Amino acid sequence: MKRTPPLSREALLKALIDCGRQFYDRRWMVGTAGNLSVKLSHTPLEIAITPSGLSKGQMTLKDLMIIKSQKPGKLTPHPYSLSPSKGERVGVRGSPPLMPSAETVIHQTIHETLPGCGAVFHVHPVYATLISNLHGNSKQRQMLQFEWLEMMKGVGVNEGEIAELAIFPNWQDVSIVARDIRQFLLETPKALPVVLIYNHGLTGWGRTPEQARNHLEIIEFVCEYLYLKRLLSTSSPRS
Repeated sequence: MKRTPPLSREALLKALIDCGRQFYDRRWMVGTAGNLSVKLSHTPLEIAITPSGLSKGQMTLKDLMIIKSQKPGKLTPHPYSLSPSKGERVGVRGSPPLMPSAETVIHQTIHETLPGCGAVFHVHPVYATLISNLHGNSKQRQMLQFEWLEMMKGVGVNEGEIAELAIFPNWQDVSIVARDIRQFLLETPKALPVVLIYNHGLTGWGRTPEQARNHLEIIEFVCEYLYLKRLLSTSSPRS
């Protein structure tokens, strides 16, 4: 079987713009919420990421930020220096200039911990956020187990297997969230390529932007199914 050649740098950056528009149109990134990144280089780690404070439905290539990690493995809220590649403009719109989200450290952690990861997307779909609230905890990680659905094949869960979805506390110090996710990934080699953050949203990843998007779509479908199933089971029968 022929292996698909890796996407060019230009194609990766364009994929961020395209996914931002798709997620905005789906109301997964309302206002200026959420952040998306792609890996441009693993050693040293270099990523392109969407900026904070800008609608992801209206981004252009010039709005993307090219960021290099100065200290691999060091989890601090802002462990980056802005390093534009030749010919690219970084943080040019607005006053003050655009900056990366504090959640950038979560992207760094996943990209560093998983060498095969090429894209990390953080979005706020309604059903995933509802499920994180219903089954999560503000102080400790919870593991949500649920029955197998056909869709789960798309995130590596085979028929008859029990799926477990991690729900992390939404610590205000985002570096703690990043630390918790890193520890979980190191301890759980068969973890789903998605996690929930309590009362906050959904983070997923994949080898390519397309695969990361597919993983988000699958889990949001599963969360919608779980929520509606719960709603129907608790509804009073009609007289």
